[in-house]
Amino acid sequence: MDFSMSQEQNMFKRETIDFIRNNLNLEEFYEKYSPEMWQKVAEFGLLGITIGEEYGGLNESYLTAAIIFEAFGYACKNNGFTFVINNHIWVSQNLIYLYGARFLKDKYLKLMVSGERIGAIAITEVEAGSDALSMHARAEKDDQGYVLNGNKMFISNGPIADIFIVFAVTEHSQPKKITAFVVEREFKGVKIGKEIGKMGLNACPTSEVIFNNCYIPKENVLGQYNQGELLLTYALEWERFYEFVPHIGVMQRIMEQCSEHVRTRKQFGIIIGDNQSLSHKIAEMKVAIEMSKQMMYKIAWLKDCGKTAFTETSIFKLYVSENYIKTCRDALQIFGAYGYTKEYDIERELRDALACSIYSGTNEMQKNTIYKMLSFI
Repeated sequence: MDFSMSQEQNMFKRETIDFIRNNLNLEEFYEKYSPEMWQKVAEFGLLGITIGEEYGGLNESYLTAAIIFEAFGYACKNNGFTFVINNHIWVSQNLIYLYGARFLKDKYLKLMVSGERIGAIAITEVEAGSDALSMHARAEKDDQGYVLNGNKMFISNGPIADIFIVFAVTEHSQPKKITAFVVEREFKGVKIGKEIGKMGLNACPTSEVIFNNCYIPKENVLGQYNQGELLLTYALEWERFYEFVPHIGVMQRIMEQCSEHVRTRKQFGIIIGDNQSLSHKIAEMKVAIEMSKQMMYKIAWLKDCGKTAFTETSIFKLYVSENYIKTCRDALQIFGAYGYTKEYDIERELRDALACSIYSGTNEMQKNTIYKMLSFI
């Protein structure tokens, strides 16, 4: 495996970092969504990074996409907005591109790549969080399409999304059968709940999405009827990779802040970086970043080879999330009282990081998955 970046990848990475630093770090939008920033990202072309040119995309490799989104996390201090972008690309637009019929691709992809339509995925329910297959939302089939009823909870991008990938029960056998649908916000029977206040990631609006006798044309089935469980597995694989790749970049940014701080601040007449209790924390950050990158390259290589990476993405999600949180907690200790203040942003970084052990399946569920997959090795 070649770990070197091409000249084109290096140039794309530098251009991305410059673009983000100049356009996406407005403090007034750290805690709320910015349509203006969304449009700038669309114009820069990132929304279609792996989408084919026939739909207005850049047709880049999955490795290039990983390199660019690691850089995105490094350059963008607005972690919530990064979350908006990743939800749109990887678990909405990407699913249509890879698993949708030609009709769905032609109808939605150009609008999503251009940023005219925003995507979201709707899996979670009040009584079905990590246990997604216990969902109760149901879609009843008739001659022309499907009637969808049910509530989806904690939907990232919910208040701003135009297109939802919705999973619902379509057969109540044992085990039950699930189907995925492409549902437009404007379909009759779709209601968006009020925005949910959160501890962090507030630039990514979140809400309940309610479906009350929502009629879905039969052409809007995503993948195959009654095969939604397989598609759900694919969706989680993409989510557990690309939504955590930017966290590596964030860890790098925080490590650099900490390194600068310990080299310039004195206590008891010495530079605080001379204290092993602090220098070792930064060394551990570096180890976590490098190990995360190795896994990132492996998974991107697997995806470019057309291979599955279900176990690998669970390991990646678990490792990156735990070390991302640890990095932010250690940064708070290194900065001391300053880190607890709004001025230094460390407290916001920690608030944003804490959720990553929950979304995309809790870390406890990842350990269950990793253990179960050992029987297939």
